[in-house]
Amino acid sequence: MKKVQLVFSQIRSFMGVTLVVAALSLTACQNDNKNESRTEDAMEQTGEAVEADAENATAEAREEAKEAGDKVEAAADETAADFRRERDEAVAEMKDQERKLDARIDKMQADIKRAGNNVKAETREELAELEAERKELANDIDRAQNATADAWQEIKKGFKRAGDRLDGDNN
Repeated sequence: MKKVQLVFSQIRSFMGVTLVVAALSLTACQNDNKNESRTEDAMEQTGEAVEADAENATAEAREEAKEAGDKVEAAADETAADFRRERDEAVAEMKDQERKLDARIDKMQADIKRAGNNVKAETREELAELEAERKELANDIDRAQNATADAWQEIKKGFKRAGDRLDGDNN
């Protein structure tokens, strides 16, 4: 009987150990499920946070691009206004030169009429040159009034040369 009790005792111990191992295994499996669930939740929250950050960054980039565009537009408007102002001033100066040139031509024509046939050929040549300069100045004024911003710098150089030539003739 002692042997039977000993066998039963060993079976009971073996069964207890087996139950403990099974219980621990089940607990570990349940913890893995909880950890998996926590991991999935964390990944979901991280994905949502990344998506929200991306939306915020996109909105900020759009706002910065809009601000930059507004600054460029304002600078372009200012440049266009400067161009128009400079062009209008140059045209006004050329029209003043045109009036002075017209006065010289009128005076010379009146002198020629008074002198009649006694006018030197040199005076007639000078009148012809003034009339040619007057015609060229009228063309320059027309080009200036219709100039685009892109062509303005080149046109302005030509006007300066012509103005210097006229001023030199006056002296």
